[in-house]
Amino acid sequence: MLRGDKVAEELIKINVLKRTEKEIEIEVEGEDHTLGNLVAKMALRHPNVSIAFYTIDHPLVGKLRIRIVSDGNREVGEVFNEVLESIKRDVNKLMKVVQEKLK
Repeated sequence: MLRGDKVAEELIKINVLKRTEKEIEIEVEGEDHTLGNLVAKMALRHPNVSIAFYTIDHPLVGKLRIRIVSDGNREVGEVFNEVLESIKRDVNKLMKVVQEKLK
C-alpha cells in the first residue's frame, strides 16, 4: 500500500448503506459535490451502469451518498471498482501532464 493510500484510508470514512448484486449505496463522510459529481459522472460512462447519482442531505451534515445500479450483467461491486480505477488512471494522467508542464 502506498503512503498516500494509507492517509486517504484514515481520512475518508465510508459506510455501505445498501448492497445487492445490482445496486450499491455508500455514504462518505466529510465529502461534497466535488467527489460525488466525479464518481457519478464517471460511473455513467461505464457500459454496465444503468443509474448513477449522488445526494447530499444537507451541506452542514457533510455526508455524501453515492448510488450506483448496474444493468445486471455484472456484479455492482466489480463495476464500482472499475469506475474508481478509471478515475485513478485519469488523475494519474493529469498529474503527469501537469508535472511536465511545471518543469
